[in-house]
Amino acid sequence: MAQRPFQTGAAVNLSGGENIKEAVICTVPAKKRFHVKFIGINGFGHPHQPLFYAIHVTTGSITGIYPVALNGVAEIAEPEFPVRYFGSQAVILYADPGSDVIFTVARKDTTGNVRVFIDLCGILVDVGARSRAGR
Repeated sequence: MAQRPFQTGAAVNLSGGENIKEAVICTVPAKKRFHVKFIGINGFGHPHQPLFYAIHVTTGSITGIYPVALNGVAEIAEPEFPVRYFGSQAVILYADPGSDVIFTVARKDTTGNVRVFIDLCGILVDVGARSRAGR
């Protein structure tokens, strides 16, 4: 079964007044399954305005929604985005061929703009007919 390293990412921007947004991080290539191994998130927002993050993947025609809890918060010298929310973690997620990997960012307090970057890495694995030996 052939496999190769794969890395992808996306950005989500919420403007003042918006409370939720989704972005397609990638569409898994045909005849490949994306084994997501590691994620990293960098969010830029405002003090006392926690953000909710989730990754959606489809495996076997079932979509799973996986919330991500970040552990880093730092004030930064940036007037538009004075707080950085960040974290990374090892995961085990699988996305079927042709499915979209989706990232959701949500918040309760819609004051100000928010910008969030997500990066995923893992491997793309060939998916095909089972060999006679495997039947």
